[in-house]
Amino acid sequence: MLSEIDVDVPVRTAYDQWTQFEDFPLFMRHVKEVEQLDDRHVRFKASILGVKREWEAEITEQTPDQRVAWTAVDGTANAGAVTFHPLADERTRVVLQLDLEPEGFVEQVADKGGLADDRAEIDLRSFKDFIERRGRSTGGFRGTIHREADHDHQAARQRYESLGKAEVIGIAHERGIDVSGDATKDDLIDALATDDRRRAEG
Repeated sequence: MLSEIDVDVPVRTAYDQWTQFEDFPLFMRHVKEVEQLDDRHVRFKASILGVKREWEAEITEQTPDQRVAWTAVDGTANAGAVTFHPLADERTRVVLQLDLEPEGFVEQVADKGGLADDRAEIDLRSFKDFIERRGRSTGGFRGTIHREADHDHQAARQRYESLGKAEVIGIAHERGIDVSGDATKDDLIDALATDDRRRAEG
């Protein structure tokens, strides 16, 4: 899922505001609480379709004024990246790529109806309204976090290893991944982790 929006602030202002994770509830209504645990780890509490969700995200890549990428390491499975593209001195394109694994029947139905796409577009519009109204960020983290080789693949494997084989097969079927009769659970987890990386890279 890919969404984008143009905001009328410099790229540094837009980027700096996005790094203030604890301020997400100021413009993302479904995000109820965010705690920055350290430079790489952030804990989220949110409400999705009225259901409380929690997860810890690890920042896997952070390049000032360019990109922030993350993946959940526990709780609700999700991963994504946001990139920042200067269009002019006072105008920036923000592109959000999000991969959210729906949980339960209601979320799966809503996902098929495009709810995740709608939610991302609403979040971006809210971000635009918030930062343009302020005209400056509430703070900013300028540190760089480099993506570790094979990090995302291993993190994805850990998420799927906690599931039963039938659940892993079900996810593979939903994504159109070929599931042969003699495939082991380990084979399926590798295929799903590889698919996660492909989706994250766009």
